[in-house]
Amino acid sequence: MQILGYILIGLGALDFILGNFANINLTGFLGAASSFTPIALIVVGGLLTQTGKK
Repeated sequence: MQILGYILIGLGALDFILGNFANINLTGFLGAASSFTPIALIVVGGLLTQTGKK
C-alpha cells in the first residue's frame, strides 16, 4: 500500500507542477473537479502511506 501511496503523491505533485508552470492539465477529463485533483491525490497518497506503516 505504501508504494501506491507514494505513486499517488508523485502524480499529485506532477499534476500540480505541470498545471501551474507548463499549463498542462493531466486530469482535464474531470472537468471543473480537475482543479482539486492534485490536493486529493496527495491526501489519499498520504493516507495510504500511513496505513501501510501500521
